[in-house]
Amino acid sequence: MEEKISVIIPVYNDEKYLKQCIESVLTQSYRNLEVILVDDGSTDATPAICEDFRRQDDCIRVIYKQNEGVGASRNTGLAMATGDYILFIDHDDWLLEDHIQKLYDLLKKNQADIAIGNFSGFFGGEKSIFVLY
Repeated sequence: MEEKISVIIPVYNDEKYLKQCIESVLTQSYRNLEVILVDDGSTDATPAICEDFRRQDDCIRVIYKQNEGVGASRNTGLAMATGDYILFIDHDDWLLEDHIQKLYDLLKKNQADIAIGNFSGFFGGEKSIFVLY
């Protein structure tokens, strides 16, 4: 069985992009994932979005906390993680479907403890890609 990867996503008032972010994680080609959504005291529809996804998929856990910032949210998620590896994603990011598999393969190939992936930026409707694999 593949090793488990815990994907930690700190969320705060991001009803605009959160669905796309979570869906990009759930459609990864690497399947043994634990997704931890850490709501940092959102006041918009973010908690409802988190709960909808939690009800749809058993790999999703949702943690609610008072607003303390993204660092504290990441630490909260880290304390709850049960995976062999940790991946942090921001709530307004999304991943290509093979992103986690590529990072995992690089970790194994290079016997590394940490991997850094690619970054795509969208500015004015144009896409810029910086490949760091």
